Amino acid sequence: MFISPQHARAFRLIFLLALTFSFALPARAQTPPVWDSAQQMRDLAFQAQSELYAAARASDPAANYQTAASLLDDAAKIYATNLQPAYKKSAPDADALILDSLTRARTAALTGDSSALAAARGRLWTALLQGSQTLTLSTLQAGDAASAAEWLKLREYRSATRVNTVDDPSAQALADVEQNQLSAESAAEIIANDLRDSYFFRLRDALTQIEDAIEKDFATRAAEWSGQAAGYFSILQSDMTEKLGADETAALSEAFAALESAALSKDWATAQTQANFIHAALANYQPVELTSAEIAKRGQLLYLFTDLIYVEYKNGVRDGKITVAIEYQEATTFHAQALSVFEELRPIIAQADPNATIRLETIFGELDTAIRNYSDPQVVKTLVDEALGIIESTLKVSANSSDTSASFTILDTLLNEMLTAVRDGRYTDAESTRIEAYAIYESGPEQRLAHRAPLLSRELEGLFWEGTEGQKGLSTLIADQAPAEEIAATLNQLNVKLNEAEDFLSVGMSGLLAVINSMVIILREGLEAVLILGAILGYMSATNSPRKFSLWVYGGAAAAIALSVLTWWAAQSLITVTVAQREVIEGVASLLAVVVLFYVTNWLFEKVYVADWIAFVKEKVGKALNTGSALTLAGLGFTVVFREGFETVLFYQALAFDAQASSIWLGFIIGIVIIFIVAYAILKLSKRLPLKPFFTVTGLLLMLLAFNFTGAGIRGLQEAGLVSAHLLAWIPENLILMELFGVYPTLETTLAQILFLLLLIATFSYSLWRKKQKSAVITQPKGVS
Repeated sequence: MFISPQHARAFRLIFLLALTFSFALPARAQTPPVWDSAQQMRDLAFQAQSELYAAARASDPAANYQTAASLLDDAAKIYATNLQPAYKKSAPDADALILDSLTRARTAALTGDSSALAAARGRLWTALLQGSQTLTLSTLQAGDAASAAEWLKLREYRSATRVNTVDDPSAQALADVEQNQLSAESAAEIIANDLRDSYFFRLRDALTQIEDAIEKDFATRAAEWSGQAAGYFSILQSDMTEKLGADETAALSEAFAALESAALSKDWATAQTQANFIHAALANYQPVELTSAEIAKRGQLLYLFTDLIYVEYKNGVRDGKITVAIEYQEATTFHAQALSVFEELRPIIAQADPNATIRLETIFGELDTAIRNYSDPQVVKTLVDEALGIIESTLKVSANSSDTSASFTILDTLLNEMLTAVRDGRYTDAESTRIEAYAIYESGPEQRLAHRAPLLSRELEGLFWEGTEGQKGLSTLIADQAPAEEIAATLNQLNVKLNEAEDFLSVGMSGLLAVINSMVIILREGLEAVLILGAILGYMSATNSPRKFSLWVYGGAAAAIALSVLTWWAAQSLITVTVAQREVIEGVASLLAVVVLFYVTNWLFEKVYVADWIAFVKEKVGKALNTGSALTLAGLGFTVVFREGFETVLFYQALAFDAQASSIWLGFIIGIVIIFIVAYAILKLSKRLPLKPFFTVTGLLLMLLAFNFTGAGIRGLQEAGLVSAHLLAWIPENLILMELFGVYPTLETTLAQILFLLLLIATFSYSLWRKKQKSAVITQPKGVS
């Protein structure tokens, strides 16, 4: 856009006056942080853009135009006061770009040109980033690591496709410099590589956004991203000149200018042509030279992410419709990740086979179309299989999504993507990605950790959800929309624990340990059910109930075991049962068991403490149970067994990754023997103990288990994302409390258990009141009314 000399001179005069005025003011007690000043400028420019949107609907837009220009004047004053002295001295190129962008923005505001303002906003932000990068490196090389750290806070991050990028290599390098563990020169190289990598990713993303805007005819959006793309190119231009040559870089510079001009004039054909040219020209550019180990790692990621596109898509789409939204979202996530890694590896793949590079690019485009159109999963599978073959042949790599290392790689990627969403202010997207990450964790590593390292497993669960040891977890922080720095700190702690878990699981398991773990699984998951079944059968035995009632209980338990195995098989072969759905099944089954247990405990209390005990004993033979109550007890047996059965199968499936089948079977058999001994002892005691003490003990046991199931059921619904989780730091995180009593350090589980106790006390009190009323009527003298 042409800017008159009068406009340019007037605007520069504003800067000079603002700068002079700033020197005349008393010194401030504290200078605002660099990143804060830059963000204020960005926000003011956005507000100016909003004024132009409002002007389009106003009958007299002049006031909106003037307000927009005033907002940009405020941005100019912030720059002149807080940033320009440093930029003008140490980053003059960025300073000139900022002044030019502000001038263009103000001119666009006064003329009501929304597209021109959007393009200027994109250039303004990237010019601020460019200056920050220059000042970070120059202050570091001057020996001022503290100032470098402050300037580094004004930066953008890439969406991660590498393991542990959340560790922030730039920040770590500066920390090492301050501790004299790294030289300033080495740290500068690390930071420069990290920033180039981030901004090249952002450049590619900007081009993608431009093409999307062109397709949808979004003029303002296309203009903004074209200005931003030109800005990212400016940041990388000197490195591109060194690696691609002066002529090719100059051609790229002309292409970015032509792209912005075409976007401003809505010449979509020219804009697309320029975008295609830029894509092709950037194909051979690598912002960071990769080592052979890094190439191998990225190659494995490319293979893995591509493979996971189909794995998730087939579970999320059926008959042209989304059937499981989170699975479909994961498919789109892994497609984006695969495409991003492919762009990084494109030059390396092209060296091995130029035609393979072209074909892979086409495949990823066809996959994008297929996913958007909810195509048949077989179409996606065919494309994915072809892509995997090309990746394997050109990069000599492969990966398996069921491997432990693969699970942790996926976790790292999703958690980094979550943090990027938080930094961009997209908290809803961050929460969706967190749930995706937790699903990967729970379906793989968690099942293997649960019995081998239960304390570590609990710490990880807490960090994913409400928190641990008084520290808020990711779920709570995202729900509270906490600052990115706070969420990053928790994420770093989670990564430490995940690394610890990965190291632990990579060691393997001895035969003896496998036997013990197998035994513990069946005891932990089966003992609760056996205690309840034993109590039911013991009661039936003690009251000489008809044998058919006992057979009903056995039948209910057998049906639950069969349904557990059938559900597991169907989930593997026929239907999709996500981690969240599994948690819902377990949570609902637990709460149903609570309802039945509540009824049974009240029924027992009525028989033992309210009804005429002598009459009850005399009538116990064949009359203590009727058909309805017998079916209730049989239903209870089914519910508690099914509650544990499906999860038990999954735990043994996970154990099979670490241990020999012979060790697993041995531990299982030992556990089953112990369970049968416990059941036999309960049945024997039911015949030897006096009835009233036996029923009292049975009732207390059932109440305890109902209390446990209440907490466990709500916890399952929390892990399914259906119930919120708020940390109660004063409740200890104790595995014994969790396993035996279902006590979790969350507000929701605690309230549910308190409500259960209050209901139990209320119903028992009512029963005792009825007994007193009945006794009063019986003992009342005849003739007294």
